[in-house]
Amino acid sequence: MAYSTRMMLHSRSVVARLNRLCWQLVPRSHLTIKATAPCYKAVIFDMGGVLLPSPFHKATEWEQQNGVPVGTIGQAIRAGGEGSTWKKFMRAELGPEEFAEAFSKECTEIAGCPVPAGSFFSALTTGSMAQPLDAVMDAVRCLRAEGLKTAVLTNNFFLPGGATFLPLDRSLFDVIVESCLEGMCKPDPRIYRLCAERLGVSPQEAVFLDDVGNFAKAAAQLGMRAIKVVDPVRAVKELEAVLGFPLSGFLPGTRAVRRAMQLPVSQLAQYLQTALHLSDTESVSVRQFSHGQSNPTYLLSVGGRQIVLRKKPPGALLPSAHAVEREFRVLKAIGSAGVPVPEVIALCEDPSILGTPFYLMEFCPGRVFLDPSLPGLSPEERREVYKAMTNVLCQIHRVDISAVGLEDYGKPGRT
Repeated sequence: MAYSTRMMLHSRSVVARLNRLCWQLVPRSHLTIKATAPCYKAVIFDMGGVLLPSPFHKATEWEQQNGVPVGTIGQAIRAGGEGSTWKKFMRAELGPEEFAEAFSKECTEIAGCPVPAGSFFSALTTGSMAQPLDAVMDAVRCLRAEGLKTAVLTNNFFLPGGATFLPLDRSLFDVIVESCLEGMCKPDPRIYRLCAERLGVSPQEAVFLDDVGNFAKAAAQLGMRAIKVVDPVRAVKELEAVLGFPLSGFLPGTRAVRRAMQLPVSQLAQYLQTALHLSDTESVSVRQFSHGQSNPTYLLSVGGRQIVLRKKPPGALLPSAHAVEREFRVLKAIGSAGVPVPEVIALCEDPSILGTPFYLMEFCPGRVFLDPSLPGLSPEERREVYKAMTNVLCQIHRVDISAVGLEDYGKPGRT
């Protein structure tokens, strides 16, 4: 009975308005509006500056640390157009050693002093630069939980040794398109079309995020909904507005709250302040469990805690159906007898709060097995799971129902 969810507070009225509009990009002063929003099926991410920290920020930091005039690296990257040393490296027309030598020469000419490009290349591919950004990766997982496809489209390069620089979990992306493997770079329209084709979507069905304005503009010209990324966290918020659902608080087995199961967040937050003794500044984020067939179950993230909320569904119900009050009472009783169940926190029978009665319990992290045959486990693992389940059932049957206050539970004489 261990459930889980996490919630996100956002203005539903603002999101609803934004979700009715289709904004066709950049520059912002020339945005055009369509009457209806398309149905997006995929989100495509640039790597550096979106999924990973910005290489331009790293270049500035490296220049300051090494006494190189600020802007040297950026000027060298932009110089020469499609025939530049940088673009040749991105298309794998130069190897890492050839690139380092040629790029050092270009930077030295620009700066008027020696520039060890090999040192910059090392800084660009190690440490924090190889650590994906948590907020964006959380969004990627949320997108996949909603059934959207995800892709990486990056101007990328080979490392010494022959591998490409891709410090990402490849399993989180349906398609990965790297310039050094394709022989073409953004903003070449062909590489955007290639990514869309491999995803099996039209450009109009994709959202594209990039920290380079020209690259975002090229995507928009093909019909993609483009987001120019300045700050990745803010870009995730903009993506939420485009898609109409939250992209934070991912937990396996959860999804954004279904429209018919939305909770009145402000009223819930007020209730939680009292029930959990929180300050009025604590924000609440909500996700809904994907599995389960009876009572809607949510994961709340608030005050540094993860709390599970189970409530009766809306609508007309039979008198004894969906009795969350009964669940709460039984969990509390058998938990006091040492049976391993989540700790229940509070029961609210006032329908004016969320529309129907509900209760709160602690979230218990663990695995959820939806198929009782446990197909993904070895015979030995299945044996241990079934043994643990049997042991808990035995503990439940050993509970003295009078001692825990359940003597009036059910009809007398029934066992």
